[in-house]
Amino acid sequence: MMRRIFYELFYFRQPPWDTGVSPPELIAFIDSHSPGRALDLGCGTGTNAITLAQHGWQVTGVDFVGRAVRVARRKANQTGVQVDFHIDDVTRLGDVTGPFDLVLDIGCLHSLSSQLKAVYIANLAHLLASKGTFLLYAFLTPEGTAQNPGLTPGDLSQLANRLHLANRVDGADRGDRLSAWLTYNR
Repeated sequence: MMRRIFYELFYFRQPPWDTGVSPPELIAFIDSHSPGRALDLGCGTGTNAITLAQHGWQVTGVDFVGRAVRVARRKANQTGVQVDFHIDDVTRLGDVTGPFDLVLDIGCLHSLSSQLKAVYIANLAHLLASKGTFLLYAFLTPEGTAQNPGLTPGDLSQLANRLHLANRVDGADRGDRLSAWLTYNR
């Protein structure tokens, strides 16, 4: 509950993570893949879901922040694209069913508790199509530290137990904060 309030308050203004621009990693993916069904988990105000829809993808976006989803719907309408946005918890996707050719997560999974990360990761197997792609951007946290948000080596191991890691590009964000773009295939 507190997490939801925290994020709802952020969307009274533009949150620092909401740049309004899709990252080059997503654009490169779009340019190298035929359109299909995409799921944007933690879609926020819909920037990336809208970008996918503009490139012919059938897109579903999910975020638990109602204010963000309302902005996303308005932006999609103004852009003239169809995106199916849901206000929902990414670990309990009631009305969202796969399979999806692409599941996109830019900064959502890394913000969940350990227990919710495990549920989210287990759900990926049901969401991804055979040969589907999970494109993930996340902060990384060394095991045994309390730095949050972040994925620990244990979280990455859980992902590796369910999906094949096809590509990893490590970097840093917000100064020296470790982050990575991870591409997994089913």
